Amino acid sequence: MSAMKPLVLLTGPNGFVGAHVLDLLLKNNYRVRGTVRSLSKATYYKNKYPEASSSGSLTFVAVPDIQAPGALDEAAKGVDYICHVASPYFTSSNDPIKELVEPAVNGTRNVVSSALKSNTLKRMTIMSSFASVVDLSKNPRGGYTYTAEDWDPVTPEEGAKDGFMGYHASKTFAERAAWVMWKEARPDWDLVTFCPPMIYGPPIQEVDKSKGIDGMNTSIKRLITSIQGQDPAFKPKVATPGLPAWVDVRDVAQAHVRALALEKGISERFLLCGGVNYFEDGLAGLRARGEKGLGEEGAHVVPGKHFGLDRSKAEEVLKLKFTPFETTVEDSWDAVKQLGLI
Repeated sequence: MSAMKPLVLLTGPNGFVGAHVLDLLLKNNYRVRGTVRSLSKATYYKNKYPEASSSGSLTFVAVPDIQAPGALDEAAKGVDYICHVASPYFTSSNDPIKELVEPAVNGTRNVVSSALKSNTLKRMTIMSSFASVVDLSKNPRGGYTYTAEDWDPVTPEEGAKDGFMGYHASKTFAERAAWVMWKEARPDWDLVTFCPPMIYGPPIQEVDKSKGIDGMNTSIKRLITSIQGQDPAFKPKVATPGLPAWVDVRDVAQAHVRALALEKGISERFLLCGGVNYFEDGLAGLRARGEKGLGEEGAHVVPGKHFGLDRSKAEEVLKLKFTPFETTVEDSWDAVKQLGLI
């Protein structure tokens, strides 16, 4: 009789990143238990992965409110790994503490709390963000290279100012909370966190096409409208990104899955970065093939103007090979076009 495939609890499978993590986990012979707010949210994946669903390799549990104390206790029972990918990503908020910071921190605390009650868990991965690393007051910080030792110095007061700062505070405080809880408890499982900047790449999650491009996740909507020359600040030219650092969603998913297979005793914080580019830097292929709907030529990144990110740890420990920007941009465009949203 063959050994039972390892079981992974995945939060946020309906999201842009979570969908790719789910896909890769199944392809790498893991069983997946996904959390959804209601079981109706799982229909898309049950139809997309009928064999995994019928065999029991893909199951879902309803967690209406991840912030509720003990919300994940049952879901975490008996799992070998946890991939915590669920966290809000939007920067428009009238009450950033309530809408961004508290959900991120409370959700992360709950996941770690449930993990600490487990006697089967081997490792947890958490998707944090480069927002928990960068010091906004020093941008664009040319010549400086951020490492996993850097932390965003954002304060609660700054986080309450607006949605943008609230997002930075949410990611910083949530990741710090996870590390504090883990270090204080000293459990028999390892913790790995990932800090990616802007995440682009082909969307494979369920999309509400009736909303047009507004039904797409935030980062892909920003990418597509920017290269279409629709950003009001740059129109009709291709926009310049506020944060030029980026990574492909498929590389982020690969990082989560590869981290699960690391030797016992490895607990690390990783920066994930494909490069530092402006949107125009990735458009050569689309322009060469005569793709319609692109904005007028925009600015290219100025070498040395912006900070860099040290991705060497991810390359060495996780053996990641990061996707080139042009490939990421083309694949993003093609996927959104295939959905009928371009």
